[in-house]
Amino acid sequence: MSFEKQIYKVEGMSCASCARSVESIIAKLPGVDPASVNYANASLTIELDPKKVTYKELNESISFAGYQIIEDVAISIEQEERKQSATLKQLRNKLTGSAIFSIPVFVLSMFFHHHTEFYFLQLFLTLPVVLLFGRQFYIIGFKRILHGAASMDTLIALGTGSAFIFSLINTMFPHYLLSHGFEPHVYYESAAIIITFILSGRYLEEKARHSTSASIRKLIGLQVKKACLIIDGNEIETEVEEIKPGDMLRVRPGEKIPIDGIIKTGSTFVNESMITGESIPVQKEQGDKVIGATLNLSGSFVMQVTRTGSETVLSQIIRQVKEAQGSKAPVQKLADKIASIFVPAVIMIAIISFMSWYFFSSENNFIHAFNAFFTVLVIACPCALGLATPTAIIAGVGKAAEAGILIKDATGLEKACKINTLIIDKTGTLTTGVQKVTDVFPAYEKIDNENLQAILSIENMSEHPVAIAVVKYLENKGTGHVQVENFKSFAGRGIEGICNVKKYIIGNDHFMNENNIEITEEFKSASKKISHEAKSMVFVSKNNKLMALFGIADTLKESAISANKKLSEKNIEVHLLSGDHKKIVEAIAIQAGIKHYKFDVLPGEKAEYIKQLQSSGRIIAMAGDGINDSPALACADVSFAMETGTDIAVESAQIILLHGDLMKINTAIEFSKKTVQTIKQNLFWAFFYNIIAIPIAAGVLYPIWHIQLSPMIAGAAMAFSSVTVVMNSLLLRRKLTV
Repeated sequence: MSFEKQIYKVEGMSCASCARSVESIIAKLPGVDPASVNYANASLTIELDPKKVTYKELNESISFAGYQIIEDVAISIEQEERKQSATLKQLRNKLTGSAIFSIPVFVLSMFFHHHTEFYFLQLFLTLPVVLLFGRQFYIIGFKRILHGAASMDTLIALGTGSAFIFSLINTMFPHYLLSHGFEPHVYYESAAIIITFILSGRYLEEKARHSTSASIRKLIGLQVKKACLIIDGNEIETEVEEIKPGDMLRVRPGEKIPIDGIIKTGSTFVNESMITGESIPVQKEQGDKVIGATLNLSGSFVMQVTRTGSETVLSQIIRQVKEAQGSKAPVQKLADKIASIFVPAVIMIAIISFMSWYFFSSENNFIHAFNAFFTVLVIACPCALGLATPTAIIAGVGKAAEAGILIKDATGLEKACKINTLIIDKTGTLTTGVQKVTDVFPAYEKIDNENLQAILSIENMSEHPVAIAVVKYLENKGTGHVQVENFKSFAGRGIEGICNVKKYIIGNDHFMNENNIEITEEFKSASKKISHEAKSMVFVSKNNKLMALFGIADTLKESAISANKKLSEKNIEVHLLSGDHKKIVEAIAIQAGIKHYKFDVLPGEKAEYIKQLQSSGRIIAMAGDGINDSPALACADVSFAMETGTDIAVESAQIILLHGDLMKINTAIEFSKKTVQTIKQNLFWAFFYNIIAIPIAAGVLYPIWHIQLSPMIAGAAMAFSSVTVVMNSLLLRRKLTV
């Protein structure tokens, strides 16, 4: 069975119990793994077998309950903004219209409530609010009841509908209540004002959700629209959507690179900060990869397109952020479970409140009973519970993406703050993964330029990583090339060639001994120091006389030492695991300041090492970049992968560090702490609100202080609770700084 991950937008949801309802309906379909619905960004994330279930079948399964799913295809920033603006405009118009009619009803009910002659005027003013501006509450709410489900719309429909119908009867047939000894009161203002309050809350929630997803729109906005396509030597401006892999493009200084590719001719410096978070421009030359949406700073170059559409780095980042924002943290399970039983429980409490007031109060007052029933329905707020976790997750994930940290799973974001042990790989994670010249003896300046040109030219004919390191070092120093004759390569030992009628032999110490080249005391002393630091050595002789020595190593990343220091300050124990030999691992560990390290470790042994630490109660994070790290990444509680690493490592990890910057681990932990703190605050206020509000609405304070809440106050409180939770999540974006 082949499952594919899909993300859809869900329309028609009004509260957290709606999200739970969609999840349960979708999960029952064949070929679908458990679905995850995020109410905060109205997204459905599922893994499905396309042979067993289609998009049409998914839509049909939930349409009967009043929901609809739409394919979450990649759209332009303009389309995204237009769609959002249309939604906000529609909500704003409804809110404005509802307020225009509701305010006069409120004034009449507050200041002229004894004037029965105004009842019909209140009725006519309330009709547009109920039948036009608030009609979706009744359509969706009662549709859910007919299909055995309930939502926030159900509460609103029952509450305001009961108030309107009761008031309508009292307006049309006032003598009935008078004949039974009751005053024919009307509650038009409750129905109208509550709908206005709810619409106000929905409008503010929509604006807030729009703000928390700002990172997605920023990423979409980075996409380039046009590119300079080279066809038969002619340069033609064309739409990026029309470009295919293999096409050649011209990129001029100051332009954004349109799409992913490889430089074919030219060189430049590129600002990749919008993708990697790295502010320092990166030098790019022939053969180097370039990323779409990054900024070309200096030179003009020709590039060949390698990836288009959804395969580009930027498109993948957008999708990963969407998946992460739609994923659920473990703490969300509690809120989801409560939300699923919340609405039925509230309806039961409302009925019990009505019966208690009517049958057990000394007055047997129907008006008080109805008021309690109505107020309980209105004040209950599952929205706050449903929004508590996802809005904070959206804010945290979005801000992290801006900082060059891609969080693929909300579980990783939640657990990162609990880490007390970090397992780290060496090559490509702690180190750059690229061999570099670190030592030259004698100093570069003391070596004759003729000899430097000969070394560069001969090494340039070798494909060995050590030779490549020497070539890059000398080229960066400005050394030129000369012609090489009689080049020969000796596997595992070295190379030789003739330049300017002089024979050069380049290789390791064994190769020098084979050619009877004496290693003098001064070279022995220099080589001993280089060897002690576990570096590779390249000896160079001219006409059988030793004249230069290069030390080469995979160097520490610039952020390695400072990252280890920051993690130690958080009492996080760092362990270095590597498949390299003892001397190399030991030297790197000492340089980085890491006390715990193991060498000659196989991939499976890394995973076992993590399991042993986990068995002692430690919360383990793993940072790696290679295929050999994927078992350990999958085993760890939290997994970090370098974006510069292999695809398998990236797929295995929960959190991806763009540009492989280790300091971003510390940043991710800080983001996790503040996000989890915000989630806890949101849940506390959501629980606290409902625990306090519902009993007061039911009338527990009436026997003591004769306090019974007005349904209008209940509606305002309900809307305010949701907005408070969302605004607290928005504040998180300000708290999260790199």
